[in-house]
Amino acid sequence: MSSFSSFKYQLDSALELLESSDQIKQLDLPQVLGSQVVDTESLLSRCTNICDKHKKKKPTIRIIHHLACSGGTLISKCISSMPNVYLLSEVHPYTELGIDLNNPTYRPTDLISLAKYARFPKQRQLSAEMFLDGIQKLHSHTVETGGVLVLRDHTHADFCTKESIPAESALVSLLKEDFDVKSILTLRDPIDAFSSLRKNRWVHFAPNTFDEYCRRVLLVMDKFESKNTFRYESFVKAPEEIMNLMCVELSIPYDSVFKDIFGMFKVTGDSGRSSDIIHTRERMDISGLTKEIESSNYYKKYLSKINKLKV
Repeated sequence: MSSFSSFKYQLDSALELLESSDQIKQLDLPQVLGSQVVDTESLLSRCTNICDKHKKKKPTIRIIHHLACSGGTLISKCISSMPNVYLLSEVHPYTELGIDLNNPTYRPTDLISLAKYARFPKQRQLSAEMFLDGIQKLHSHTVETGGVLVLRDHTHADFCTKESIPAESALVSLLKEDFDVKSILTLRDPIDAFSSLRKNRWVHFAPNTFDEYCRRVLLVMDKFESKNTFRYESFVKAPEEIMNLMCVELSIPYDSVFKDIFGMFKVTGDSGRSSDIIHTRERMDISGLTKEIESSNYYKKYLSKINKLKV
């Protein structure tokens, strides 16, 4: 018997005992059934609703997700240029990509990396606590100064390395207990993204094939609703329209002037585009990838899924 059922049973038994009591009967009171006195399930439901209304509302935090070489830097710059928006670029609570633990580098303000260099015990737990504390402080500081904090998740670290793929973004998993998370996902055609990954030597997973990359892209897509998913190709064709939709999903202010000023904002991961003009770029040579593309079942599944998006 569950704790609720046990509690309800005890209440009903107490009411039944009162109704059958000789002392109560001698008072010549009108007989009232226990079910008429109280509906315990309804009472508990109402109490729960009242408590929920008085719970402290969790603060909102915004997160943008995308894989490496998929146009995320351009979109991040554009979001950074929205009024009073402050974007932290490529954040992740646990990843060691870009950190050589056997060759420490100068990182005087990066306490998490310094703790890893020092080989502190229980590093994952320590990293989570330090990271969460930092985000909470940054969020409250941003709100107090009239701004909006947006996090650019290093999604690549979750879905495109040799590590096991998590059930959800490590960043979302860590923050969702303390924040109301608003997320969007941006995607670029895997042909272009994978070609750039290979060119930059950033293919960190195995097997390092195009089909495997598409499988991982589909796993990312499964974590998001269609209304929160945007195509990079749609953005460069209609930047104002798509950026406005992104801002609506993130609940951040929108200003069309972003097209003229996004180049002023500096973020990490600027591996490809150098122009300050948003436009469709010519596809790089994919002749060495043609056979993989033609034989990829996961790419066919990607096309079927992505073509169902409205934007």
